[in-house]
Amino acid sequence: MGFSLLEMLVSMAVVAILLAAGMPGLQQSSERVQMQVWSERILMLLQQRKAFAMAENRQITIAMDSIAAELPNGLSLKHNFRAGSPLVFEGNSGFARAGSIELQNAGYGSKIIISGLGRIRRCQSVGMALPEFRAC
Repeated sequence: MGFSLLEMLVSMAVVAILLAAGMPGLQQSSERVQMQVWSERILMLLQQRKAFAMAENRQITIAMDSIAAELPNGLSLKHNFRAGSPLVFEGNSGFARAGSIELQNAGYGSKIIISGLGRIRRCQSVGMALPEFRAC
């Protein structure tokens, strides 16, 4: 009344084929979620630091190296802030040093743009479409 060895092997082969067919979609979904989560974290960090600078009426400097050090493997960060001119939010006005931060993984790219007036926005820079991001 049980299963024969042949029936078990065939059913295991069918399950393995179905799982293998779904793996690329799972990997792509994982990369998309990774991009959404980390770009949101960095965006929120910048907005928080800007608000803190204005509330405390003091200058706040953001160290890009510390942000890059926290990123998981497979996610890279590029920015155009130099050691002599880091990202700074001014306390009395909320103004900032203008520049951009770009995140990339194997399938997606996100860019966070900071204007001189302190406006912070996020867009899709490269890769496959992220539905909640506008194109840069």
